[in-house]
Amino acid sequence: MVHHPVRSSRIASIGYDERSATLEIRFLDRRTLRYQHVPARVYNDFLQVVSKGRFYDGVVKGKFNEVKV
Repeated sequence: MVHHPVRSSRIASIGYDERSATLEIRFLDRRTLRYQHVPARVYNDFLQVVSKGRFYDGVVKGKFNEVKV
């Protein structure tokens, strides 16, 4: 999975696998979380928003199955 670096005070990079609809988020504290069954539009929106942390808290966290990698 290719990760794209992002500007954020909490998130280092975001990756997405379209075949499996899997989103990965690498945090600046080196944690990586994987979310399953995430629509591509959520990933695309994530890359575009100014506040990645706010988007993560409101749209991703707690909304999809979370796995620590």
